[in-house]
Amino acid sequence: MSRVFERKKGEWWIDFKDSRGIRHRKKVGPSKRVAKEVLDGILGNVARRQHLGVIEDSPISFANFAEEWWKRVAHKLELRTQERWRGILDLHLKPTFSGALRGIAAPDAERYVAARLEQGAAPSTVNREMTVLKHMMRRAVEWEYLSRNPFLDPQGRPLSGVRALKEPPGRTRFLTPDEIDRLLDACADAPYLRAFALVALNSGMRRNEILSLRASSIDWQNRIANLEKTKNGEPAHVPLNDTAVAALRSLPTPLKDAQLFPFKPNQVSVAFMRAVRRAGIENFHLHDQRHTFCSYQAMKGAQGRDLQEMLRHKDPRMTMRYAHLSDAHLKQAINAVQLGGGK
Repeated sequence: MSRVFERKKGEWWIDFKDSRGIRHRKKVGPSKRVAKEVLDGILGNVARRQHLGVIEDSPISFANFAEEWWKRVAHKLELRTQERWRGILDLHLKPTFSGALRGIAAPDAERYVAARLEQGAAPSTVNREMTVLKHMMRRAVEWEYLSRNPFLDPQGRPLSGVRALKEPPGRTRFLTPDEIDRLLDACADAPYLRAFALVALNSGMRRNEILSLRASSIDWQNRIANLEKTKNGEPAHVPLNDTAVAALRSLPTPLKDAQLFPFKPNQVSVAFMRAVRRAGIENFHLHDQRHTFCSYQAMKGAQGRDLQEMLRHKDPRMTMRYAHLSDAHLKQAINAVQLGGGK
């Protein structure tokens, strides 16, 4: 039963149930007439939702909806995804879409993409940012903040202006032997960082995978790092060579099986980039240590399924970026043996 009532003199409230039967009480203001008009409007919306399936777009701001969305989805995300999505939300989406949620249309998203590309953002970066925005719009419809997704046509297909950008092939930047020596020299005064670099270069593990390692994660006898969860959300067993094992053994034994590397993700990234600058190495990122591992494996002859299993790629196309390195070294091996060519 809906009603308007005066809680105290000059303070009028409304009491009603929404389309899902949930009861709400809200303070409206000092006038009974205004409270009645507000209640009638709400009940009209409830009736349209119950009997006609019509959803009224919420007047909520994009910023306020963003915080509601974050509270409801953040705990379901991996830590690295949380960091990335929160950064995208605060640094790019909220400053750009400063008005009402219901005011966002496909042309606004298209202008956002064009502006980010003009600022120098890579297509892959813009695609990740748009993934967050599209996720928010889908949830806005599911949670009945919006009546329809502004990025989809009436058949539910993505509008052309908000389709993912074509991305260039992934990076294959890897260190030369001289650069490896310079990088490790630059880490000499930071034993944890040097050990981290050695493990990354010799195992191909990702940053967060290495940071998740505990003493109990290492099977020292069989020389395997057991990862409870990887980027793919699955456990993995990563073989360790002599150098990686020695680097891990050099670390102090943590108390109560704490993490072997006492870093937060951003801390190790900042420390690593400072070491790269000290080493005078250009165009090299922390994740490129994984590319270095992969590249040298390919140049030593690892191919196809073997290389894919080393890298734990679900999609073999991710592994194919290293195929040219393997092919180049096969050609060198062939050219090194010349039979019957002389007179």
